[in-house]
Amino acid sequence: RTMDVTFQSILISSILFFLCFSVLQSWCRENFVNVRNMKTVMSVRKQLRELCERLSIPLMSCGQNTDCIRQCLLQGLFTNAAELQPNGQYLTVVSRQVVHIHPSSCLFLLKPQSQYLLYTELVHTSKCYMRNVSVIDAEWLVDSAPSYFRPLRNKSSSK
Repeated sequence: RTMDVTFQSILISSILFFLCFSVLQSWCRENFVNVRNMKTVMSVRKQLRELCERLSIPLMSCGQNTDCIRQCLLQGLFTNAAELQPNGQYLTVVSRQVVHIHPSSCLFLLKPQSQYLLYTELVHTSKCYMRNVSVIDAEWLVDSAPSYFRPLRNKSSSK
């Protein structure tokens, strides 16, 4: 009898996994999201949730206000910022290299006029493209690395 209960629970778990995976695949296909990337997102989310629970950090959603998420990303990636130039191109803040928003980015068609963008990687093809791009505020740069971006604060305050 114990064997039957174990087999049943394994069978139910397998069926639920299959159904969830099928729903995930359908949702990803309908929303033009890469399934493998979504699995990575789900895995990272699970790890973060477990860490928060272990450290007794309350789980809260930021809702529509993504500023805190983008500021958090900036804390670790502040050298991966690009600044909009008067000619409409972006230059990386570190190497002053001309970069473009990658065509797969949702910001590509929007042509954001934000003064600064944050990216996670550069892809070199016929042009140098920023991937995984987020809009950021100039003040966030200064707050995330004050000694690194002190000239930025001076530049923006003189305008």
